[in-house]
Amino acid sequence: MEKSGKVLEELKRVGIFRQLRPSESRGGKILIGKREFANFASNDYLGVSSRLDLQREFLGGIAGDSFLMGATSSRLLGGDNFAFENLEAYFAGLFSEAFGAPRSCLLFNGGFHANTGALPAFASSKDLVVCDKLSHASIIDSLKLGNASWLRFKHNDLSHLRRILDQNCGKYENIYIATESVFSMDGDRADIRGLVEIKKEYGVRLYIDEAHSFGLFGGGLGLCAESGLGREVDFVMCTLGKAVGSQGAIIICSMEDRDILINNCRPFVFTTASAPITALWTHFIFPKILAMAAERARLMELSELLRRGLENFETLGDTQIVPILVGAESKAVDLSEKLLEAGIWAPAVRYPSVPRGRARIRVSISAASSADDILRLSEIVNSQGAIR
Repeated sequence: MEKSGKVLEELKRVGIFRQLRPSESRGGKILIGKREFANFASNDYLGVSSRLDLQREFLGGIAGDSFLMGATSSRLLGGDNFAFENLEAYFAGLFSEAFGAPRSCLLFNGGFHANTGALPAFASSKDLVVCDKLSHASIIDSLKLGNASWLRFKHNDLSHLRRILDQNCGKYENIYIATESVFSMDGDRADIRGLVEIKKEYGVRLYIDEAHSFGLFGGGLGLCAESGLGREVDFVMCTLGKAVGSQGAIIICSMEDRDILINNCRPFVFTTASAPITALWTHFIFPKILAMAAERARLMELSELLRRGLENFETLGDTQIVPILVGAESKAVDLSEKLLEAGIWAPAVRYPSVPRGRARIRVSISAASSADDILRLSEIVNSQGAIR
């Protein structure tokens, strides 16, 4: 058997083989093949993808006198469409007001794209990056791609972070702390206030990934804004493809740091820009997202409804991401298949997305989800008492 075949056989043997399933998201539902399922795997937290009324309003307002379907070049070589500049100015204004300090914005093609390039653009071989152990794979990849030394602190353990800093301050020219604000696999939150205190005490720089909090907390601007300490965070990365229902990502930072990213961030420099129409859609939809207070409240109510219904099971976090811990990869797959049979799309999350033996059903709630579907999900999971 060729090497590729052996790799695939091993993935199947240990229960982590994955396959694509063509689908169409419909807010709280998803169409797979010819069957519609309750969708608990989407990051469409505010149900924007099901708002065809907003889509029609947006498309009806687009002028047809320019090509918007592709940038055709990197932004530094002629692909810097006016739509990108206008969107960056809009977000820079919002965050400057929210943080109470001048902020700039740089648009990227996606969150992974932004994360993998940002820290290597700043941290040299004379620097150290310390990240939360459960930081997203894109942050881990950025450390592997860059020249800086790097260490990880135990998840949300600021005492461990302090010990690392005590041992390493003075050994490096600069130290960066990187973390998520809402963790994508555990659904819990970083201690923004505690991180800012450490940042100021040790004179380090702070990078926070707001992928799963942007649009939802702080009136829509994320947990850094909600904390009231956003001006103390050096880099705030926000994705636009989740709650915003668009494409791309932004990094909020100082004007000087924005210039460093434009010149030194390889994924930005060497990548064709995204289609201008996505920036126009983001600029159209985000003011409406800021006004979606009712959707944000409903999202948290539905998340709490699920947690209450699973009180005999171990769940993590307190946000719209509700991980139901199962343990073994095979058991998580079995439970996911039972849910699928019942018309519920909630795939198993397994290694390497989470540690071995910590497989789970990661339920992503949307404001477009129905309470009936959540109760049905709870009932099916509760019937599988053997996996508790």
